[in-house]
Amino acid sequence: MRLVALGALGAIALGGCGGMHKTYLPDGNRGYSISCRGVLNSWDSCLVKAGRVCGTRGYDTLRSSEFDRSLLISCKAPPRK
Repeated sequence: MRLVALGALGAIALGGCGGMHKTYLPDGNRGYSISCRGVLNSWDSCLVKAGRVCGTRGYDTLRSSEFDRSLLISCKAPPRK
């Protein structure tokens, strides 16, 4: 039982924290805070997450930290037809 608990804790530690949270920017628009911390995440994984959030619209980077592996982005407006 102890070995299973240690294995689970090890997996959590390796994966680390990471994720995306919706937020509101000072101008009232929606933004996204993306975190890619942990041993298994890289700076590239943050950029991929940002691309997935906004899709083909693209995004503007408002704040970034490669050291902390975090981004604050806003999606660009969809193209007008």
